[in-house]
Amino acid sequence: MDTTPHRKSPNRIRELKEQAQLIVRQALFGRRLCDRCGATYSTFADACDADLGEECPGSRAIAEATAQANQRVGLR
Repeated sequence: MDTTPHRKSPNRIRELKEQAQLIVRQALFGRRLCDRCGATYSTFADACDADLGEECPGSRAIAEATAQANQRVGLR
C-alpha cells in the first residue's frame, strides 16, 4: 500500500493499517524468515515452498510481526 500523507477525506483505520504495514516491513527487512526455503519478507511469496495446510516459519514470523504492529498502532 502506498502511504499518502494528504488525502481529500481522512480515513483513520486505513492510516493505522498503513502505519502497521510500515512497521512490519521495517522489522522484517533483510531478515531471513525461513531456514528451509531461505525466504525473506520481500521474497516470501515466491520462495516459500510449504504446502497449503503446512505450518511455515516465515508466515508465522509475518503474522507475529503484524499482530505486534497492529497492537502498537492501536488497531487491536
